[in-house]
Amino acid sequence: MSLDKKLKDTEFIKRCSWGKLINYLKRQFDQWVTEAFLQRGITDFKIAYLPFIMNIDNEGTNNNDMAKRAKVTKQAMSKVAKELQELGYIQSKVDATDKRSTIFILTDKGKKFVVEARLCMKELMDEYRKVIGKGKFDALLETLLEIIEYNDKKLSGRHE
Repeated sequence: MSLDKKLKDTEFIKRCSWGKLINYLKRQFDQWVTEAFLQRGITDFKIAYLPFIMNIDNEGTNNNDMAKRAKVTKQAMSKVAKELQELGYIQSKVDATDKRSTIFILTDKGKKFVVEARLCMKELMDEYRKVIGKGKFDALLETLLEIIEYNDKKLSGRHE
């Protein structure tokens, strides 16, 4: 089969490419989040901070767990954590059980932000449920979670 024929035969993927759709949806989400935060007067927060601050437990989270949850290196996590501390969203303390680790704790400003961000997300999810139907949206969430779990297992198997 010629290369031109192969190119033509795979043309349908251009419209429905998994990577393209996920990437486009992520850009739409980032734009929506930015606008939602600005409407609520949150002007000092970057989208890149979300995976960090949203993964801090109520009682605090150590730096190693925070990096794993955000799926970044400890160096990248440390840089963002420093910025979040400077902005007053989190505080840090030495881990009592491991002096080499740091525990990050939400400040009152950080707690207010997390609550507001969760409520923003609920609004968006409720909107999507109205647009495509509760059943379809909830099934989509379950499907995405299954795909993520599958990929996590597949990728973690490579490193063992």
